[in-house]
Amino acid sequence: MKRFLSLTLALLVLATLSLHAGSDRVIQTNQLPKAAQLFLAKHFAGRNVSLAKEDRDFSGTTYDVLLADGTEIEFSSRGEWKEVDGKHTALPTSFIPAQIINALRAQHAGESIVQIERKRRGYKVELSSGLEVYFDSRYQIVGYDD
Repeated sequence: MKRFLSLTLALLVLATLSLHAGSDRVIQTNQLPKAAQLFLAKHFAGRNVSLAKEDRDFSGTTYDVLLADGTEIEFSSRGEWKEVDGKHTALPTSFIPAQIINALRAQHAGESIVQIERKRRGYKVELSSGLEVYFDSRYQIVGYDD
């Protein structure tokens, strides 16, 4: 009987989680966290937002923004950027840490940054050549992938 109750409870929890997992909803730009709104106004001024979504799942809430030029930006629940993907188009560098910009200029002159992602322990940057450059939390290059 205890086994049956445990199994039933586990199935009920899984069913509840699956109902709430992946609940996305389209929102207005002014419904984004204030930090995300300020980020867009400062670093992507003049670019129209085509779509803004709130993504809720068991791990929390994130926000996805699609700009009219195809750029995709993912924000945390607090409005901090997590990933910016220019879809093979150069990104503005005003929000990228200066140490990353300087390292890339020194070692990969002439390359543009087309995607950047904040990782748990650093950053992943994709260059216009398709080369991925990994940085640690102190902005030191720690690896490459092509």
